[in-house]
Amino acid sequence: MIVMHSESRPYRSSSPAAIAWRFVLFGALWLFLSGADISGWPFGLAATLAAVWLHLHLAAGDHLRRLRPLAVIRFIPYFIGLSILSGVDVMKRVLHPALPIDPALIDFPLRIDHETGRVLLADCVSLLPGTISARLDPEVLLIHTLDKGLPVLSTVRDLERRIEELYRRAARPEPAEERR
Repeated sequence: MIVMHSESRPYRSSSPAAIAWRFVLFGALWLFLSGADISGWPFGLAATLAAVWLHLHLAAGDHLRRLRPLAVIRFIPYFIGLSILSGVDVMKRVLHPALPIDPALIDFPLRIDHETGRVLLADCVSLLPGTISARLDPEVLLIHTLDKGLPVLSTVRDLERRIEELYRRAARPEPAEERR
């Protein structure tokens, strides 16, 4: 059983209530994504059960439970906007008669100190048009880009900073020195 702690009390992520909550959440998500078409419910039920099972097993990671919901809400529009701008740039390059590309491999030194954040960064870089993560090491992300003249390092550094914000804990005050 996976045991996690909130500041006030421990809770068990595999308790019947937690499993039921996940089932309702993933079932509602499937229903929304399917356009509320109930005819495919057998598939939806299987997909929902698989999502609950995967979430129970993947959510055991140390950093997943520290994800900050408000930071996620701020991150999504940023990432969508960045994807649209990057997509427009790639479209212009592909449709241009001279095909102005100058591909390169770029080493990006990582600052994120946990694997979950590094993997998320590599995945986000690969989802941006014109870049793909070629290799992820604990300290360096190798990025392939369509044009070495693009501001890849500054864009990915900003993306990394925003991903760090997804996991950042509120700073705890330093304990006061004991007086004798």
